[in-house]
Amino acid sequence: MEIERILEQTNLRPEEVRIYLSALELGASSASDIAKKAQIQRTYFYDLSKTLIEGGFLRRSKKGKKMIYFAENPEKIVEIERKKLEKLEKAIPELKALYNTSGKKPRISYFEGSEGIDQINNDTLKQKGEIVGFTTPLFVKYKNERLSREYITNRISSKNQVRAIGEMSNEILALQRRDKEELRETRILPQKIFSSNIEIGVYGNKMFVLDYKQEFGFIIEGAEIAKVFKMIFEIVWSSGKIIDK
Repeated sequence: MEIERILEQTNLRPEEVRIYLSALELGASSASDIAKKAQIQRTYFYDLSKTLIEGGFLRRSKKGKKMIYFAENPEKIVEIERKKLEKLEKAIPELKALYNTSGKKPRISYFEGSEGIDQINNDTLKQKGEIVGFTTPLFVKYKNERLSREYITNRISSKNQVRAIGEMSNEILALQRRDKEELRETRILPQKIFSSNIEIGVYGNKMFVLDYKQEFGFIIEGAEIAKVFKMIFEIVWSSGKIIDK
């Protein structure tokens, strides 16, 4: 049957598929009735039913002294499989980072949504040392300032120093005023020279790009790329275009 082959693709064995389909047809039934219809030995049924119960395909309840089994709604099965797929999709950035990493090719990991932004920010704290980069007022304003407050608190706990360059704005000026207490040195450029919704930075041998407006970003792990961007940052850091405090 086509339906049996489809169910086997959910990692069910043929015997488990027969038990589920039999329970689906019979409704709430005893182990012996389901085993008989599925053409499975009753003793073998109990072992198989445990796997089906753990996978969410089968449920059981006690009716008097008797144990009754019944199949889960097919729509619930689809929902279970959909959640498995969602978990796999969330793991894609990590899987991509492992894919084709032989030789000296840089490793690129992509992230999306607010969870992805949190992942990138958290990754910058995993390695001790200085973080440098170009920041944006959206870093401060994102999610009603929740992210910046939490990130700065965690960074201070990690004792990671920051040097940041940002545009002339109320948000960046506010950051600059708190530089000393937040282990940071901030320098400001005129908006006609630099204005951005994107944050770009370097930590260790990694470079990150964060778009707070479109809610996506990526991390490039590669010593040469990080080195070149750090050099660009230092050129701007020492630029005569920086606005004095």
